[in-house]
Amino acid sequence: MLVVRAGFWGMITLCWVSVFIPVLRSFSRYGKLASGAEVGNGRRAMKLFNHPALYIPSSLGFKLFYTWLLIFNSLLLVEVSYLSYSGKPLCILAILYAFDQPCSAQPQLEIHSLTVSVLLEFHAVRRVYECWKVHRFSGTSMQHVTVSAGGIAFYILAALSPLVDPGVICPLVPRGKLWPLVPGILLFLVGSYHQHKCHKILAQLRRGPERRYGVPFGDWFQIVSCPHYLSEIIIYASFAVISETATQWVCVLWVASNLVITGLRTHHWYIKKFPGYQSLGRKAIIPFLI
Repeated sequence: MLVVRAGFWGMITLCWVSVFIPVLRSFSRYGKLASGAEVGNGRRAMKLFNHPALYIPSSLGFKLFYTWLLIFNSLLLVEVSYLSYSGKPLCILAILYAFDQPCSAQPQLEIHSLTVSVLLEFHAVRRVYECWKVHRFSGTSMQHVTVSAGGIAFYILAALSPLVDPGVICPLVPRGKLWPLVPGILLFLVGSYHQHKCHKILAQLRRGPERRYGVPFGDWFQIVSCPHYLSEIIIYASFAVISETATQWVCVLWVASNLVITGLRTHHWYIKKFPGYQSLGRKAIIPFLI
C-alpha cells in the first residue's frame, strides 16, 4: 500500500516541479507540444539531455504504454484468480507482499477492487485498439524517452493500486456496500464513450497525407480544448468512487495534475497556432473553470 501510494506522490511532486524547471518541462512535453523546433533546442546544459536521439515517435510511445498496461494488468488478474483459490501468491503479488504486510487470513476476492481491475482491463483494451486503429499520429509528433518511462511506471502503479488499501488480495474490513458500483460504472462508461468519440474526431482531422493539425469541433470539444483529457480524469475518478480507497484517490490526483498541466499547454498551443481560437470561448480542460 505505502509503496504504491508513495510512487503516486513522487510522480505528482515531479509533475508540478516540472512546471518551474525548464529541463523537466522540456522532457514532459510530447506530441505537438514537443514537435518541430522545440526538440533539441535550449540552453547548453540542457542540450545533452534534450538531444533529438532521445525522442521517439508518439505513436510508438502510446502503443508501448497501453500494450504494457494490457499485458501487466492481465497478468495481475490471472495472479489474483490463482491467489483467491490457492492462497499462494505468484511472482508479481509475491513481490508486492515483500513491501506490504500480507493478510493474516485467507485472501479473498474483494468485489469493489476487483471491479476496478476489470474496468482497467477494458480501458486498456480500448486504448490499445485506438492506438492501432483510430489515432492518426502526425509525422512530427514526438515524445522524450522520459515520458515513455514515466508512462510505463504510472501504469504499473495504476494496475497495482486496486490490489492494495485494502484491495483484492487483502480485504481488511468487510465491504457490504454495493451502491458505489453503480455510479462508478456509469462514470466509467460516460468517460470511455466521450474519450473514444473525441479521439475519433481528432483522427478525422488528419485524414490527409500530411496529417496536419486542425481545430476540432463536436462533442465536448465545444466546451473545452482537451475533452479526451477530461474523460481520462473521469475514468480514473470512477475507479476511486468504486473502490473508496485513499490510494485510488491519490491516483486520480496524479492523473488530474498531469492532464491539467498538459491541457493548459495544449490550450495555449491552439491559441498561438490558430488566430481567433479564443473567440470559441473554450476552457482548457475543466468546463467553465480551467
